[in-house]
Amino acid sequence: MQKIADNEDRKRVLIALGYNDPQLRRGIWRYCQEAGWILETSMMYYGTIPEFWSGDGIITLLYPDRHDIVDYVRNSGAAVVNLSADVDCGHHVLLDNRRSGEMAAEHLLDRGFTQTAFLKFTDASDILGRLDGFQSRIKAAGAEFRLLDWGASAARKSGESWMTWLQRELELLPKPIGILAQSDNRANHLISACEAIGLKVPDQVAIIGIDNNEIVCRSAPVPITSVDTNRERLAYEGAALLDRLMHGEAAPQHPAIIEPKEIVVRQSSNILAIEHPQVAAALRFIWEHFSEPISVEDILKTGTMSRCGLYRAFERYVGRSIGAELSRKRVEKAQTLLANTDMKHYEIAEESGFTSAEHFSRAFSRSAGTTPTKYRQSHS
Repeated sequence: MQKIADNEDRKRVLIALGYNDPQLRRGIWRYCQEAGWILETSMMYYGTIPEFWSGDGIITLLYPDRHDIVDYVRNSGAAVVNLSADVDCGHHVLLDNRRSGEMAAEHLLDRGFTQTAFLKFTDASDILGRLDGFQSRIKAAGAEFRLLDWGASAARKSGESWMTWLQRELELLPKPIGILAQSDNRANHLISACEAIGLKVPDQVAIIGIDNNEIVCRSAPVPITSVDTNRERLAYEGAALLDRLMHGEAAPQHPAIIEPKEIVVRQSSNILAIEHPQVAAALRFIWEHFSEPISVEDILKTGTMSRCGLYRAFERYVGRSIGAELSRKRVEKAQTLLANTDMKHYEIAEESGFTSAEHFSRAFSRSAGTTPTKYRQSHS
């Protein structure tokens, strides 16, 4: 009898995602273990609406074209948290898609790309946010931007397959070029299209995906660089909000926005698109050795140019000084360690290439505009 009484006190939650996403599942399950929920998971596996479910809450990711799921969720009478903005249903927890697009742009700009493109197949709000962030950052840097929009093309040319269209568009693009695909799956398709017409990835076409689905990214013909949008945290925070709603708390006035974690660099973009060979060599040396106790003097020895000549060329092609780039890479590494580990500051300093914890703290605060401690707190 005690077991039945315990179950009566536990909240019953339906997982109604638009597709089977392992990162979302992990986030929901992590919170479920803490809260002791009873989960209805049949939709995760079969995609069909449960016939006899009755419960307290639904965590969902709704798409407008799934009218059956939208209607079911709206008429359920349960508390609802929606992880997408495309359907006005329930209370929302959302990704910062604009920032993900900006991070992808910065990644390509840091590698010297002046020609870029965005591959878009749908007008979902997540995709439009990524496009907006990417395009704005690229244009602000004065680089060239192109939009590869299958939806617009399909409306003009009926009967053409998206793969035929994509191969033709790729052939017309200037090279080298960096392309952000709307998702990891589309980045994988982009690599296949490049292979079909003999374009080399990343030598001619550098490719970035979004969401960092490791199964997709690691099993692609060329492992895919991707923006980790923090989908597991999205689901965890969505589940936490749902728990509060089910216990009678008032809903927040504005959706929680989950910031992306980092760029996970893999082979598909691991190249420098800088025309000046000695600047490219110096930049590659920085990227490969920044965590070691190297100095600007060590970097200057990578080429045969005069000291002043390499200084000037580096600033012209990279947009900052050699010392600034070395510090930027070290701070970038430190940010990742602060956000994703429990390492102490002196350990992070050593791992990132700083000579001391004090040097690390000063350089980090100057570059990031906040202290290492505050940065860690805001990303915990």
